[in-house]
Amino acid sequence: MKRITKYILLFIFPLAVLSCFSCASGNKGKELSSPPALPKSGVIHEKIICYKNPDLSYALYLPTSLHPDTKKNSAGNSPDASVEKNHAPVSAECYPVILAFDSHGSGLTPVKMYQELAEKYGFIILGSNDSHNGLNNDQIAAILSGMFEEINTRFPVDTNQEYVMGFSGGARIACLAAMMYPRVKSVIGCGAGFPQGNQPPLYKFDYFGIVGAADFNLNEMMELDGMLGIMKLRHYILTFPGPHTWPPAAVMEDGFRWNILNAMKDNRIKKDDRQIDLFLGALQMRIDSLKNRNRLIEASAICNLAVQSADGLRNTTPFRKKSELIAQNPVYKKQVSYHDEILKKEKNEQQELMEALFSKDISWWKERIKKLTMTNPKMNPEDTLMNARLGAFLSLLCYSNVNAAMNQRNAEMAEKLVGIYQLADPKNPEPYYLKAVILMQRNDTVQAMKKLEEAVSKGFSDKNRLLGQPEFEGIKNETAFFDLMKKIK
Repeated sequence: MKRITKYILLFIFPLAVLSCFSCASGNKGKELSSPPALPKSGVIHEKIICYKNPDLSYALYLPTSLHPDTKKNSAGNSPDASVEKNHAPVSAECYPVILAFDSHGSGLTPVKMYQELAEKYGFIILGSNDSHNGLNNDQIAAILSGMFEEINTRFPVDTNQEYVMGFSGGARIACLAAMMYPRVKSVIGCGAGFPQGNQPPLYKFDYFGIVGAADFNLNEMMELDGMLGIMKLRHYILTFPGPHTWPPAAVMEDGFRWNILNAMKDNRIKKDDRQIDLFLGALQMRIDSLKNRNRLIEASAICNLAVQSADGLRNTTPFRKKSELIAQNPVYKKQVSYHDEILKKEKNEQQELMEALFSKDISWWKERIKKLTMTNPKMNPEDTLMNARLGAFLSLLCYSNVNAAMNQRNAEMAEKLVGIYQLADPKNPEPYYLKAVILMQRNDTVQAMKKLEEAVSKGFSDKNRLLGQPEFEGIKNETAFFDLMKKIK
């Protein structure tokens, strides 16, 4: 089997070890009292402590339908009657649930972004506050075990509709959860694919991938599409006009609806003709709009989404015919050919950037980055997107290697890489923060404080990280450091 492409910050979790964790329930045999009362519905809870695993916490949103007497939503207003509930739970006591993993451990981020979708479709949504990039196998297994125990003992969950989602490294953990727990019916993976491994998943699950057209992991997600077909997993990969980030709610809604329609096809929930018609009607409007703007690759992709989503529920022949007509269009063929050419070129340029990181000097990098950031109205949009992806790839490449050089106390290399990092991603506060750490390692307190000031001015906001950084231990009591802490929001 062809292996999934390796990317920076890819989670290393060999699938051979999954059997060690697949039966873990998180219950160590210590029976506690009954679960506490459900938190208030219709509002976002930033931090709920797991009642059997107090070391874990999560953000939470419960739909107002769970507590019909709820009077206010998260904004403190009465629920908007104009927002239709398009999907009713299986029963008044069972609700679909989705567990989200953010790459930076911010459970609040996905809960806040998709709260309205959870309300609209009657979902319970939880976001882990503990799952983030850089965890080892045991830590990941403990988080998954604790969260699934929390979900299945504390909430009125429809066990036919347990889903996971994640962004970047969190997407890899979401995939891992589906590989470990047969109760997971589907994964919504955003901006990244599977964890690295040599074996197929232990359990089958659906996969809905979402990736930005300017995401440096676009190539990986396109290759994953083929891999999932070989593995015979029901799947769809959706692109949207954006970078490496959680997708907007309007894009994520396709993932919610896709899972709901699959549940209908599998007879896990009752067929809802109105829900099916609403989804297909929305897709039809998007296809027409994309065709009118000559965005034929995207129009074809939405035709395929309609076919795959509704097959077995509706006659999808009209969408198949639309897809066939688009495929015969010479403009479409030209667009596809150039798109494929760009993806091949991008892989080669990524390799060039990795090799140049250690071999080229700053003057070379200034010219190379200038080419990546130049704008030209006559440039093909595919080239513009490729440059955006390469810029993001270079930023991540610098970040990873700067930290490695610093850990190895290779000050000269770390200094060079930070300089490239600043050129590649000048609006990012991270290279300025790392530069401050390097300066403190050289005992240059004055210049280090200046770099910290720059980092804060560009949006650095992690007070805990700053306070825990050992290099700054000797200046924490100084007035300048105290004043800087006050500026961090």
